[in-house]
Amino acid sequence: MTQNSYPLKGIIFDKDGTLFDYAQVWAEVLAESISNAFIVLGKPHNESAKKAMLRMLGIDSEGNTIAKGLVFTHKKGKILCRFMLFCLRYRINAVKAFKTYEENVHNSENLIKEKLKSMDFSVQQELFRQLKETGYRIGVITSDTKSSTLLFLKQMGLDDKVDFISARDSGYKRKPDPEAFNEFCTLFNLKSESVAVVGDTGTDMQFAKNSKAGYCIALLSGSNNKKLLQKKCDVLYDDISSLRNDNRLFSST
Repeated sequence: MTQNSYPLKGIIFDKDGTLFDYAQVWAEVLAESISNAFIVLGKPHNESAKKAMLRMLGIDSEGNTIAKGLVFTHKKGKILCRFMLFCLRYRINAVKAFKTYEENVHNSENLIKEKLKSMDFSVQQELFRQLKETGYRIGVITSDTKSSTLLFLKQMGLDDKVDFISARDSGYKRKPDPEAFNEFCTLFNLKSESVAVVGDTGTDMQFAKNSKAGYCIALLSGSNNKKLLQKKCDVLYDDISSLRNDNRLFSST
């Protein structure tokens, strides 16, 4: 993408891997959900299968993200194919495995709350304060559910700074389709060129392109796929902390 000089008035963030380091929050949650799922599946001691599933999702044995993990892609065909191959290899009922795992992730709210309570989000809070004082409209567009997104934003102390949320159950088409982006622009009377998009995956970068966003920022705190991201963004940072010093975002301050 190519930067332009159009004044920025809006900014849209992805959630997981963008607002915070993905592995720092989700590694423990996913590992516990997988462990609980295997108990239900009658294979509580199959440690190799548990580790293989965690790696497939995108977390290695050290708790770091794996760029090609399924949690970092929105390609349904790829997700289904790899999941089916995994189930065949470990002789697991695919339908039961998927439903059980999903239920455990959804039921992990208390674990997520405790994890978030132990983390320092002062950098994010200061960034959002700075954005609002500069006059930005802030949106969060994510593939997570709205209830989970609201939980995260409240625990992070950002809920009162966000003007727009689009989640997978909000009725808009999922990224990289630009429908939610366009709704954000319509609600706040913004041109697409005046909106920045911040994300951590190739899907986020394609979303910015499809939406004709004026500025595309990639962060390595999610998929950590530097090779892919640097080809598709305007600027690449390690994490969200760098945004406070971004001259394009705060050119008038």
